Amino acid sequence: MSRPDTIRHYPDADYPYEEDLYQGYADDEQEYPGKANKRASVDSWMARQSTLLPRVKRRKIALVLLALPAFIPLIFTLRGWLSLNEKLVLTNTEADVLGTGGEITFLLCVSITPLITLTGARWFAPLRRWYGIMFFVIGLSDSITASITGDFAGGPIGRVAGHSFLLAGLFVILLALPVVVTSNSRMQRALGKYWKRVQGVTYVIWVMIIIHLGLLDGFRTFNGPQGDGDPVFHQRLYQILAISLPLVVLRLPPVRRWVTRQRTAGQTWKVWVAFMPLFTLYLLAFAFVINEEFFTGYKIITMTPPAN
Repeated sequence: MSRPDTIRHYPDADYPYEEDLYQGYADDEQEYPGKANKRASVDSWMARQSTLLPRVKRRKIALVLLALPAFIPLIFTLRGWLSLNEKLVLTNTEADVLGTGGEITFLLCVSITPLITLTGARWFAPLRRWYGIMFFVIGLSDSITASITGDFAGGPIGRVAGHSFLLAGLFVILLALPVVVTSNSRMQRALGKYWKRVQGVTYVIWVMIIIHLGLLDGFRTFNGPQGDGDPVFHQRLYQILAISLPLVVLRLPPVRRWVTRQRTAGQTWKVWVAFMPLFTLYLLAFAFVINEEFFTGYKIITMTPPAN
């Protein structure tokens, strides 16, 4: 097992980083000459103290601000919880708000690595761990709430596991537990080479989320106005497939190496031009996911759940 001070963190790996995000630049400079300088300029600027809050680093302020949106699904659901499901507001909207919120946090979690690949900066790497934890918290809240307020028969267990799409969702939460528990530096050192295998379950979770949404919505369009009203782009399976496509492509080793070479040569514009269709697809699909979250969240806050 490697000593704590000799563990190397690979900038393109889907795993947590040590709190010191700036170690290991020497290795990067040897492998990709010139890459670390540009990256270090951004990371170094973020590591400086803020002019507004002199004793706080810019990086910490930015990380806090970027972490706060993960609480939005829980905030949306708060009034429904406190009202003890008045007007069946949770029965009719909880799955959409917490389910979509969990989907958003997971997709943000797996978006961090491609963003590191594209920019070379690493100051935002801790968000990967944060969004992963919040994905588990929101998903667990979703399962518990559904087991209490859902209108499926069979009691608490039947409500969360009595249908194929719910069973897939429950399986996702169970898989996420060991990943969250081991997503820290202490567990990394304790598990040694086995730690990456545990964290690799993230990809299984990713596939299970797609299966969950496939069982829920299927390969079809919605009949009639639902959610944001668009019968195609409101379809959650299509949304996650559109968002996942560029994230998977940017994880392919040949693609990752090509992006790194272009960035090192100062030809980043070629990367943006080449991937513009995928970036557009990613942003468009994410816009519909976020729109659905706020659309349904508003129904809980105003206690105006849909009739069905």
